[in-house]
This record gives sequence, C-alpha cells and structure tokens, in this order.
Amino acid sequence: MLTLAPIFIVGCPRSGTTLLQHMLDAHPAVAIAPETRFVRHFWFQREQYGPLDNDDNYRALIQALLERAASIKMELDVDDFCVAAQSIERSYPNLFNLLLCHFGKKQAVLRVGEKTPQHLLHMQTLQEFFPQARFIHIIRDPRAVVSSWRKVPWSRGSIHGDARVWQRYMATAQQFPPTNGALHTLHYEALITNPEASLQAICDFLDLPFDKAMLNYHRKNQEKVNIVEPWKSNASKPINPETLTLWQQEMSAEDITTVELIAKEEMAKLGYATIASNWQLMQKSAELKTRRALRKVRYFLRDAISR
Repeated sequence: MLTLAPIFIVGCPRSGTTLLQHMLDAHPAVAIAPETRFVRHFWFQREQYGPLDNDDNYRALIQALLERAASIKMELDVDDFCVAAQSIERSYPNLFNLLLCHFGKKQAVLRVGEKTPQHLLHMQTLQEFFPQARFIHIIRDPRAVVSSWRKVPWSRGSIHGDARVWQRYMATAQQFPPTNGALHTLHYEALITNPEASLQAICDFLDLPFDKAMLNYHRKNQEKVNIVEPWKSNASKPINPETLTLWQQEMSAEDITTVELIAKEEMAKLGYATIASNWQLMQKSAELKTRRALRKVRYFLRDAISR
C-alpha cells in the first residue's frame, strides 16, 4: 500500500468545492474522490462500531465504508479492498488511507485526494491522520453562498440561519487551521476570473506541474453530473463569470443586510466589502434582537400554558 500525502478540498458548502474538484481531477496525475464524509460518518461514529480488534466490528466498519464508496461511485474493487483491509493495522486512519489508495489505483494516478466540504471543520483531525496531507480551502462571498443555499434541500430555512453557517465555517477554519504550511487558501472569485493563475498556484503548492487539461475540466466531467444532486450541475460546465454577481439580482437589500450583519467580521478578514451602511446594520441588529426576544416570550408562554 502506498504512503499517501492526500489532497483535501474543503470549504463551506456551495463555495465552489465541486468545481475545484473537477478541475484538479482533470489533471492527468491526480484523482479527487467525491464526498466520503469520513470524519462525520465514521470517525465520529467509532463508539457505535466498537473496538476494531473485534472481527465483527471491523467487518461492519469495512462494509459501511464500501457502501459509502459505492453510493458516491468510487468504483472500487470490493474483493481487493477487503483482502487489503485484513493486511493492515486496524485503525480509522489506515482504513481511510486504504480507501484513498484503492481509489487512486483504480484511476491510475500518482496523487489522490478527496472533496468533503465539511472536512473544513476537522482539518486538524485529518492532519493527525495524515501528517503530510495538503489542504485547499476555497472561500466564497457569503452573500453568494447564502443565495445559492436557497436552491438546495439542506438550507437552514432562513437567511440569518444560513449566514450563521458560513460565519461558523470561516471562524472555525481560522481558529483551527492545519500547521506547517499545509493549507492553501483560494477565493472562488479569483478562480473564476483568473483560473489559470489560480490553478498554477495550487499546482505549485502541491508540487505538481501545471497541466492545461485542468482548464478543460468540463470535457472530462460532463458524464459525472449527479442527477441526485442537480445543484452541482454547473460545476461540470465551462466557467461562467455571471455566477459572481448572480446574488445581487437574487437577494433583496434586506437579505443582503442580514448576511452582512452576521458575517461582517469574517467578511472583513477575508476581504469582502459590505454594501449596507452602518445605520442599516444597526437597524437590522435591533430587529433581530427583537425577534429573538419575542421568540423567547412565546416559548415561555407556551411552556406556562402547557403546565
């Protein structure tokens, strides 16, 4: 089994992680696996599986891993994987490493990686798993992210709720980054306006030669559009600069102000200017505080009546 320095593409969902995955996956020496969600689905569930020195527990974990791999179409050789899993030291990092190794072997590439946006929250854990790993964090304007979330089934259901998710992702990434120069940050806006320079910088970070095939990623990935996740379809199309300003037409001034109020601190750190005036932000802050106070009163009255 190869000793890997995997590439992890991370970011707040709807920030361009799938687009970047397709671009890097088009490099002839690279294969980027889709969302294993390994930390959340397996590492955080390790108590459920129990000690791995128990054969039944280990088989159950392997079966769950293979089911996840099949659901995201990693197209592994199941028999080969099961045989190899019996020849390694039993641990979660080793099994994740094996999963990526076999994906890379199937794709016949030199470098392998994985794209799970939510792994942004767990980069330190993954660096403990893989000390030589490299992380690419793609960042996008929160107003564009929140606008995009209106089109997906897992939105929090409100502008302020979705804005808080972006704010939490950015704050966590800044508070708990990987160490030793293992992190490369990239703005979605830069990737769209100057893709060649952005991808060249990524290749330099990964010690890979730049390959122009990455600019024609859509030719390779047209057949990979997932009809179960139609909101990802644009990531398999050529770059469209209109995506940069679409949120300005889709969001009301009030919604924009809400996002900016919640995310303004992280926006400033990341170079995104606000549109709303300080007075508008103060008004929106007072409005949200009033809503929270009224909600608490309703909960109190409902609880009192139920007694």
